[in-house]
Amino acid sequence: MFKQNNRSHFTISPNGKYYIEVIDKNEDSYLFNRSTTINIIDIDKYELVHRIPLDFFGIDAVYWLTNERIIYESKGAIKAVDIDGKNLVEIVSRINYKKKSTYWNWQANLRYNSIISLLHNKSHQILVQTYDSNLHAAIKEINIYTGEEYVIMNADTHKVNHWITDAFGNIRMAVKISDKGMSYYYKYDPETKTLKPCIIKIGGNQYSFTIDPRTHLKQYLTFEGFGYNPNIIYITSNIFSDKREMFSYDIEKEEVIETFVADVNCDVKDLDGEGIKFIFDYNNAEIAGFKYTCLTPKYKWLSSSFSEKVAKLNSQFPQFFNEIIDLDVSGNRLLIHQWNDSSTGNIGVFDVQENSYAVMFHFNEELNEYALSKSKVVIAKTRDNYNIPCYFNLPVNIKENEKIPLVVLPHGGPWARDYWRLDDFSQYFTSRGYATLRINYRGSTGFGKSHVLAGVSSLDEVMVNDIADATQFVLEKFPLDKENVFMFGHSYGGYATYFCLVKYAELFNAGISIAAPTDIKAWMKKQKDDDNYYSYEFWNTALGSNESSYLKKISPISYANDINSPLLIMHGGKDKTVPVDQAENMIEKIKKHNKNLEFRIWNSADHSFTDIDDFKEMLEKSNQFFKNHTK
Repeated sequence: MFKQNNRSHFTISPNGKYYIEVIDKNEDSYLFNRSTTINIIDIDKYELVHRIPLDFFGIDAVYWLTNERIIYESKGAIKAVDIDGKNLVEIVSRINYKKKSTYWNWQANLRYNSIISLLHNKSHQILVQTYDSNLHAAIKEINIYTGEEYVIMNADTHKVNHWITDAFGNIRMAVKISDKGMSYYYKYDPETKTLKPCIIKIGGNQYSFTIDPRTHLKQYLTFEGFGYNPNIIYITSNIFSDKREMFSYDIEKEEVIETFVADVNCDVKDLDGEGIKFIFDYNNAEIAGFKYTCLTPKYKWLSSSFSEKVAKLNSQFPQFFNEIIDLDVSGNRLLIHQWNDSSTGNIGVFDVQENSYAVMFHFNEELNEYALSKSKVVIAKTRDNYNIPCYFNLPVNIKENEKIPLVVLPHGGPWARDYWRLDDFSQYFTSRGYATLRINYRGSTGFGKSHVLAGVSSLDEVMVNDIADATQFVLEKFPLDKENVFMFGHSYGGYATYFCLVKYAELFNAGISIAAPTDIKAWMKKQKDDDNYYSYEFWNTALGSNESSYLKKISPISYANDINSPLLIMHGGKDKTVPVDQAENMIEKIKKHNKNLEFRIWNSADHSFTDIDDFKEMLEKSNQFFKNHTK
């Protein structure tokens, strides 16, 4: 389940005949042991037509130039090759050879190139955004045959970090990022070739897209993109509603046109997670619909023909969410990612005319022989009668009258959320006989402005109380063993584990805290010492105060003497998000009085335990810990 998938960049040819997948085999941490190949597969015959071996830099994006030739990005270089592997040429280099290079300034000549548009109205040109060593962006049209560059916007002219173009490749907006990490949006005037702040006027008030750490949690507007009308932009906002909605806005007339996507339960775009995905109908040059995330993923269709196509597919495979990831020019063949809460799924091709579906590739195929747990959406009631969205999983094949132990999995962040999907921690523990509960406590993003702001100044209060209340709710609703309720938390989840064992020791009989902060004052000082302005100011706002007495109050280490329940602390020695001394100091305080304390420090592990062997050992140690402390 935790094995890293090495296939990506799935795409279908314009004529719908071929399918591409990129296979990236990074054998170990050494760059030169990496191998990348592009597989070209005939869809109708389901056979490998060509395998193109590439260099060790890997691939960032792949596009079809024609039915017989592809173009791809590789760590700043742009290259093109025929689908039989012949005529490989580098169109744009990651090194600017026009500048004189020496041993001492070679780094200043590096550049990163990314394709903005294939410019189908100019068959021999592509539109590229080029970032220099100062991260300033230029816009260029580049000839795919000769590599000749025509500079549309020089990087030094406005010192912009990112340009935004419309569907026709015209420069419309710009983003500048300050050295403090704040993002400022500007409108570009092509006649005067000047920038002016991008101001959105709604209801007599003025707003901007500026991303500021002090207002991040209540961000009023976010820019989502352009459609085919060059004057219409799409915006998500919580101005009109507590829940973030998406509407269209005319930037010339300065007026809201129409609300397209809204949901009574959720934000349609999670500021710090999954967002809106546009589905384009290239044949008719219009937006076909939008994918967004609610309690479960959904589509909002604007095109009746697309809606009918997907309805046909859904009728065949109602157990999956059928997500469109690409389509041919005719729109008769759709490249689909089928997935759900108990399967990572497959990549397949749906032929609309034949009403047939052909699987091209299975993710984690060896899992298909197992029955995995399904996620149930549960709305838990809190002590103040507030609704908390949760995901609850039971083990497969429950025996009658069986009392099932529960593992509570509070997510990290805490300004994040849990989603309906195959959750690896839930599947790991349910396969070992536990039920699991994932809780979108107040403070979680994605469930409205009031929901997220309720967590400000309440890391140790409202958030922790919601976790306890949701746990109590499912204990009363499902056949669970109330004597065996465990906590398993990573990052903020580990922080919440400490506080739950302090405040609700009678509810949770053991807990595991992984990579968790314990001394908030010391952690904030580290942010300041590292000159991490954005993170420091964000947390200053989220915590609600930087007074020493308050930071002490919300620090788990202040309550180390009150933790007497069985506890396992785990941390990575190379954790740059939460330094390992946060765990070490907590361990020293607790082990003096708590005989049920266990701990493990992985010297080479990072914050997320990205090494699969470390991750496996961490999970197995957790499972054994729960077994040892099951009543």
